[in-house]
Amino acid sequence: MTPLESTLLQVYAAIILIWPIRWVVLKFVLGKDRPLTPDSPQLMAAGPPLVSAVVPAKDEEATLDECLAAVRAQDYPNLEIVIVDDRSRDRTAEIARRHAAEDPRVRVVQNDRLPPGWTGKTYVLHRHSGLARGEWLWFLDADVTPGPAFLPVMLEYANENKAELASVLPELRCETFWEQVVQPLAGIVLMQSFRPSQVNDDSHPKAFANGQSILVTRRAYDAVGGHRAVRDRFVEDIGLAQKVKGMGFPIRLAVTQGLISCRMYASLGQLVRGWSRILFDALDRSPGRLTLKLLDPIVFCQSGHVVLLAALAILATGRGGAFAWWLLGMSLIHHALMYAVFRQVYDVSVPRSKYVATFPLGNFVTDWILVRAIWMCFTGKVAWRGTSYDADISRTADAEADEAA
Repeated sequence: MTPLESTLLQVYAAIILIWPIRWVVLKFVLGKDRPLTPDSPQLMAAGPPLVSAVVPAKDEEATLDECLAAVRAQDYPNLEIVIVDDRSRDRTAEIARRHAAEDPRVRVVQNDRLPPGWTGKTYVLHRHSGLARGEWLWFLDADVTPGPAFLPVMLEYANENKAELASVLPELRCETFWEQVVQPLAGIVLMQSFRPSQVNDDSHPKAFANGQSILVTRRAYDAVGGHRAVRDRFVEDIGLAQKVKGMGFPIRLAVTQGLISCRMYASLGQLVRGWSRILFDALDRSPGRLTLKLLDPIVFCQSGHVVLLAALAILATGRGGAFAWWLLGMSLIHHALMYAVFRQVYDVSVPRSKYVATFPLGNFVTDWILVRAIWMCFTGKVAWRGTSYDADISRTADAEADEAA
């Protein structure tokens, strides 16, 4: 074996050694906090506070009916529900009005415009959250399905931790092949930057919330300026959590199991576009940070795929000797260790997933998602839900945005 071959094997061994470390760290992190479940403690107050569920809906006919049925079925006695139909062109408004006709707690309002200086969701929530009367505001997406115990469990969780904002990581409902393959890996790219242990540490500056379901007190929401304070964000949830924690209000993020689920995207195209937008804004629209995220899987994951193929190719030619056999053996160990880590990753978001072995394919898709997010940094263009945005909308004059709102 030549000195160059020995050096290559040593470098590759160093890459492989990161995986048992990751397995131990992930095992520790996941085992540190017990997930919230339907059996977790529930709020038992004699006079439970009024909670206002606010559901923004734009072309959500595929998911809105199930979402509203689940919200109405909450095992909680003091709840009102505000549905905001945001210029939908499908049956969203019809579904919302049907629920309102069936349940006096439900109100439907229409949003007919998007003024300059705002992203769509931030404007909808800013404009219509004033209709909510609750001490707690529950912002949730129309693709979320909370179990009946969700609200009493979350309120008790917030009370126990004296949190003014509480959010969750729901289980993902993945019904297609691409959802099963890509969703867990895209999610872990995000959560590497927002570890729950740091988010839940009142002394740590890291803040995160998941807009699929956010409970926030009216006091904290008004104190930070509501969604107007994050009007230019494409991930307004993280921005809102940063504002709330930045003003000294405690926030909490919980992992859940059997308590709430969400189907984020239904196709590969939606997955790529949606996660590109999320990672672009969540990582501060920074090409440097996004590039580092891209280099991680290239160096520590794709290197194993390349080495395995290279070893097989060399052996197929009848050359390479001990070096090729070392490469083959090390690449197989590399893949086994990666599988063990990704088994944990997939089980968190998609319990009992049968698609863990497809992680090499998922790696390549997340690479493409990150490349698109990096490209957004240079083009300054973001398209989502039929609306095209200039990523520099924050430069819109405050006076103009206020007048339009």
